[in-house]
Amino acid sequence: MPRFFHAFRKRLLRGNRLTRYLVYALGEIVLVVIGILIALEVNNRNSEAKIRRSETQYLNEIAKSLRSDLKDVHFNIRFNEDRLRSSRIVLDFLNSEAAYSDTLDRHFGSLLYTTRSVVNYSAFDALTSQGIEIIANDSLRRLITNLYSFHYHNVIDFEKQDDHALQYHVVMPGVLEHVQVRPVPGGETAGLQLGRPIDLSTIRQGNALQNALTMNIDLRIYMLSNYRQLEQRILECQQAIENELEKRSGS
Repeated sequence: MPRFFHAFRKRLLRGNRLTRYLVYALGEIVLVVIGILIALEVNNRNSEAKIRRSETQYLNEIAKSLRSDLKDVHFNIRFNEDRLRSSRIVLDFLNSEAAYSDTLDRHFGSLLYTTRSVVNYSAFDALTSQGIEIIANDSLRRLITNLYSFHYHNVIDFEKQDDHALQYHVVMPGVLEHVQVRPVPGGETAGLQLGRPIDLSTIRQGNALQNALTMNIDLRIYMLSNYRQLEQRILECQQAIENELEKRSGS
């Protein structure tokens, strides 16, 4: 206690001024309480500032991950569009009586394979280990959680359980039984081949390849719908994060 207050209190006691001493003592208590409250407020503000810095860091990391995920989605869209176009062209050709053209080699070679999503979960996993509640904006927190916990999983589950099963158990056997596949000359990119019917008249008389292509077309359409919806969810989440970061930088 400062010497001034200590001496003042002794004078009050010597003068038997109990009331004044009580007022003084109460004042001391009030000052101590105010000091504690100020210290708590400073500490709370420092803690809140630290939390907001962490939140900003996590949001930047998730935004970076989403840019990578969006590139993967765009690749999947282009790949499935190419397979869908080739499957339609080949199916229309098989259902016609048109003569074979070398330009069909590319389309007969683009009937196989499908896509699988490659999602970067590292930033979201780090956020959830810290506590998703660190994201103060409720709507942004729901957007991020729904994207990673539902929309990504929904597409990936359908890829594994339906699309890949059809591709490897129906489309691939049907194509490889009736189509001779060969690499593109000088091509080093995976998934690019040329193809040609082994026996065109036999293929046209049967239904195996046509049925496989019909199913593949339906699934390619459905997968494209899934990927385009996922693209919109990622863009929506990206925009919400950008808006939040801009608001932080301007405050």
